[in-house]
Amino acid sequence: MAKFKFIKKLRPEKEPKPEKKPKEKKEPKFKKEKIIDIAAEAVAAVDEICDEAGELAGAGGSGLINVGAAVVNFYDRMSAIAEWFIKKNLVIAGRRLHEMRLRSAHNKKNLIKDAVVLGVACVAMVVTFAMCTGYQYSYNGRPLGIVKEHSDVLDILDLASEELSQEYGSNIVIDPEHDISFKTVVSYGREVDTQDDVLRRFTYMSEINAQASAIVADGKTIVIVENEQIAQQVLEDVKSSFLSDSDDTEYEYIGFVEDVQIEPHSTRLTNIANRSEAVDLIKSGGEEASEYVIEEGDSFYGICDKTGLSADELTSLNPDIDEDSMLHVGDVLVVEKTVPLLTLETVEVTTFAESVPYETEYQDSSYYYEGEEVVSREGENGRARITARITRQNGEMTDREDLSEEIIIEPVNKIILRGTKEMPPKKGTGTFIKPVNTSIYSRYGWRWGRRHTGDDYAAPTGTAIRASDGGTVVHAGWYYGYGYTVIINHGGGVKTLYGHCSKLYVSSGDRVFQGETIAAVGNTGNSTGPHCHFEIIINGSYVDPSLYV
Repeated sequence: MAKFKFIKKLRPEKEPKPEKKPKEKKEPKFKKEKIIDIAAEAVAAVDEICDEAGELAGAGGSGLINVGAAVVNFYDRMSAIAEWFIKKNLVIAGRRLHEMRLRSAHNKKNLIKDAVVLGVACVAMVVTFAMCTGYQYSYNGRPLGIVKEHSDVLDILDLASEELSQEYGSNIVIDPEHDISFKTVVSYGREVDTQDDVLRRFTYMSEINAQASAIVADGKTIVIVENEQIAQQVLEDVKSSFLSDSDDTEYEYIGFVEDVQIEPHSTRLTNIANRSEAVDLIKSGGEEASEYVIEEGDSFYGICDKTGLSADELTSLNPDIDEDSMLHVGDVLVVEKTVPLLTLETVEVTTFAESVPYETEYQDSSYYYEGEEVVSREGENGRARITARITRQNGEMTDREDLSEEIIIEPVNKIILRGTKEMPPKKGTGTFIKPVNTSIYSRYGWRWGRRHTGDDYAAPTGTAIRASDGGTVVHAGWYYGYGYTVIINHGGGVKTLYGHCSKLYVSSGDRVFQGETIAAVGNTGNSTGPHCHFEIIINGSYVDPSLYV
């Protein structure tokens, strides 16, 4: 009894509560309205951050920094809210547990109710947080999109690698550890990729790295192809393009001048060439500047054809010339030509037919005057069968060694007659010779109702016309209906005329001797056929040439 009294003394009975006595200000109950307010604040924070990110995204480098700072600020605010929320509810929960020990049974309902509200608030917080965050996935530092979970990307990498390998014919492997990276981002209001979207992004991305093969020459990569087999085929195609398929050719050596190797190479899909592209690149992928020396008979467009350049390209390389410029023999033009990236050297033993050039013989002739040369016989080339060892680089011969030669057709030498007869004086002698060594087909006199003022000598076009007597050329050119004409003044009031010529070999002012070739028979002017119209004019009057020749 003493002990009971002691306890009663330490813990006196509580006085009954006044009926509506105002209580001290206590922490308000954590009701569902507060939870809604917290969730709304979280969502508002997310909206604010997204708006800030959208406004700052176009600000360049500094904008990106601000976007990052905003995101960090968002997580700080959300963490603070969560921390306050958890601490607040832990305190309230402790208080409720203490009150549960002190309250009567009817207060248990309020405690359960508060616990349910607390659980719902926590779930709402977690759900809100989960709905506002995602993962930005990148391939070798290049952002591709946003997913909700890492597995949305990792689970389809094998499938993406398989499809890419089939499409491009290369061994493409996407390494999740080295090629793929993730970054936590705000996904609120942004597109989130499904696995189908992820697969599409990978399969349509040309920057994907692939394991390929590189053709290397002297340590320098010149072209990248799908694999080693394709690389070997490319090199064989290049060789075949420079080789002859003739049965008369036997190759002693075929090889590249450069040290050519095939090496594994990791590169982007866009850098991989197919078989035909690689062959074309090797055969014409290089350029070198070269010079062209203008030759006799060259024209602007003729040089374009020889060098394979367009008119604009030739002009751009040589700004001082164009299609209207005068070209001079010996001038040097700058041209640029494509050259192969690899040099294929071949040594072949081949048999072929080759032209044997004729030689020119000179023979003296007393029939012609000194200084005159007349072709007596035209030359003809012969033919020979040659067996030779030839060295070539990219099809161009660099060395030749003739092993045997067999003449098939003997060449015919050209014969030129050199005149030895003493040249007569270049003045009139008072005598006349026939201008053309043919007969007269139309004589001086009246015909068709009018007078024919000379004799006509019919002859094939190009037949030599000789001066009937020595003298001075007073006209050489077109002369009315006579066509191309030569007129010679022999002195003493005597002139001769040679009409309808095809070519003129003298000019006004030239002095000629009797028998010198001055023109060629033609059909120019008022003429019905090739002939030489010959006139003798004495003191301005036409005379019958046959009376003097």
